[in-house]
Amino acid sequence: MKLLKYIFFVIVLIVCIIFIQQLDQLNTINQVPIKIKIPFLNFLDPSDDGIKVWEAIILSITLGVFIGFVIALFQIISQKSENISLKSKIRRLTNELDSLRNQSIEDDIDIEDEINSDINI
Repeated sequence: MKLLKYIFFVIVLIVCIIFIQQLDQLNTINQVPIKIKIPFLNFLDPSDDGIKVWEAIILSITLGVFIGFVIALFQIISQKSENISLKSKIRRLTNELDSLRNQSIEDDIDIEDEINSDINI
């Protein structure tokens, strides 16, 4: 099953690469590739006209994956800390339950049955 999953991911990757290559060939005006200007990236190279469309797509996908990993990392850390606290609580309650089970039962308890003498036969 894992092999099929890996083969599927490789096929998806190849299709994405082919799509991006075709997109790069389509996005031209007079044989000059279209460029996208991204705000706040002009300070790196003010004379730059922008980045190509396929570079913008790869950049946005990479940025999205990175942000997703960071969010997932924080969620995993919070779940693990909650899991550790719940395990310690279970361990504490188990010890308390075991100590209550092992306590000696007092034999001084008198159980009395009350029988009504008013029963008419």
